[in-house]
Amino acid sequence: MNPAKAKPTTIDEYLADVAPAQRTVLEKLRRAVHAAAPGAEEYIGYGLAGFKHGGRPLVYFGAWENHCALYAASPKTQAEFQDALTGFQVSKGTIRFTVAKPLPLTLVKELVKARVAENAAKVRKGGAAKKTARKTKPAPGTDVTAVLAKLKQLGQPKFRAEMEPRYGIVAKDAFGVPMAAMQALAKKLGRNHALAEALWTTGNYEARTVAALIAEPERVTPALMDRWCSDFDNWAICDTVCFKLFDQTPHAFAKINEWAGRTEEFQKRAAFALLACLALHDKAVDDADFRRGLAWIDAAAGDSRNFVKKAVSWALRAIGNRRTALTKSAIELARKLAASDDPTRRWIGKDALRALTKPAPKKKTNPAPRSRPDR
Repeated sequence: MNPAKAKPTTIDEYLADVAPAQRTVLEKLRRAVHAAAPGAEEYIGYGLAGFKHGGRPLVYFGAWENHCALYAASPKTQAEFQDALTGFQVSKGTIRFTVAKPLPLTLVKELVKARVAENAAKVRKGGAAKKTARKTKPAPGTDVTAVLAKLKQLGQPKFRAEMEPRYGIVAKDAFGVPMAAMQALAKKLGRNHALAEALWTTGNYEARTVAALIAEPERVTPALMDRWCSDFDNWAICDTVCFKLFDQTPHAFAKINEWAGRTEEFQKRAAFALLACLALHDKAVDDADFRRGLAWIDAAAGDSRNFVKKAVSWALRAIGNRRTALTKSAIELARKLAASDDPTRRWIGKDALRALTKPAPKKKTNPAPRSRPDR
């Protein structure tokens, strides 16, 4: 896609800016979607070619430099086709393919039909829920007031006092709840996107942490990502949201590109924390995407703010450790930065080099028995 051109408003406009070979493959995919979902409505969503059916998002597709992708808009439905997708790069909600190896159109049709059925089931379920809503009471402890009360109860004055001097977590509204306790509470609550959004609006540090743990990744939109990112006011909430939620969405790389140019410290940190999280978690992302990430790292390496430079170094180390094919490129960039006259670039380069060139630990032979496990 050519970034200098106006953003497309139709799929025809989207495809007009795609390489001819990719366009041919995607036109076939487009026809397959319509064959499987008669009456599907075309639109542009999240910057991708999208389809709606019955007023609900169905699937999306897009073209990138070295691959194309189909976005099933439902990790649950996509998981049902796991065996059929063997041989393709797959991550949550994303199926990558190439011109040389396109998705079989019969498979595309089956997946689209499954998505139509899933949407229809949601409509039926939603109608039934409306009929019983007056009779059904919310599960105890799942409203915002109850969760805040529980978090306040879990708060520890000593931990609250140590948050800034010991951990560097600056939060105006916080109870002092350790992460382990928040994770245990989130596990009891389960995934609940509406509750997550409500908890986030409270502005409370612990409430926002729990929100990141219970939000539903498939319901996270680019707009929500921007809103939450704009609220980041400390490294802990920034990293938790990126590590536990944002890196599971198909919008992550687009947001890294946008946020890398932000001026606010924690919003800019979010770009590189998210890049590091993707390098650690998403095994299906192309190496080409991470090489673009190295360019973003190079561009931001002169930012001397503490939480930005540490995130930039984290991202560089994570990409270098991702796989052997990327290690050489990451080390080359680290050496370039380490040789710089700029102190921040030099610090990031040396910090990354220590991690990327450190000898692998030797395996112990016949280790002595331990009287107790390591702590």
